[in-house]
Amino acid sequence: MKKVLFLFQILAAVVVLSQFSFGQALYSYVDDSGARVFTNLAPTSPVSDLKMIGSPPAPVPPPSASNPKVEAYNTIIEKYANDYRVDPSLVHSIISTESAFNPKAVSPKGARGLMQLMPATAKRLGVSNSFDPAQNIQGGVKYLRSLLDTFNEDLPLSLAAFNAGENLVQRLGRIPAIRETQDYVKSVTKKYDKKKNEQGSQAVEKERRPVMYRYFDESGTLHLTNIPPLY
Repeated sequence: MKKVLFLFQILAAVVVLSQFSFGQALYSYVDDSGARVFTNLAPTSPVSDLKMIGSPPAPVPPPSASNPKVEAYNTIIEKYANDYRVDPSLVHSIISTESAFNPKAVSPKGARGLMQLMPATAKRLGVSNSFDPAQNIQGGVKYLRSLLDTFNEDLPLSLAAFNAGENLVQRLGRIPAIRETQDYVKSVTKKYDKKKNEQGSQAVEKERRPVMYRYFDESGTLHLTNIPPLY
């Protein structure tokens, strides 16, 4: 039942996105061959398990607007995440926590830019201008890669080192008992886990999404259905 409802909702979304008449009903039924049919056309012969979204169908909410401030850096993040073998979602989560995607951010301690690089760290990484998004992200991702290597891919320790410095974390062998660092690790990890869960849900939904066909027949009638046209 849940699967049928999910597929019916997909068909409704396709209809709306295709700018089809909102006054048209949508139908789901099992035909005489036992196949589940989803279509905008009412059946003309006896069928079973007929379901209908009435006139008009419930509006499908538009997708949430993308954040242009975040979108602006996607290409840069993807490039350097790929170069340094780091998950782009992790980089997004770090930047969100560090600077809220403000390329001109400066912390009270002097960390600068999107990934909040300290001047000495930036210099060591070859970053001449921490306020340049491309340089800052490249340097930050390169630094993150080195920390992941140092701490054997241990993400909490690597994040703690990104915030408090690798020397301190190496000496302690654990996340320092510093409230700021502990909160930072929790914040980045929570955002990263959320992104991974969202990506997993989107992948499952895409996998389950039925193939839909949109075509006009010889009479000019629009068909929106999961049944392929016979031509």
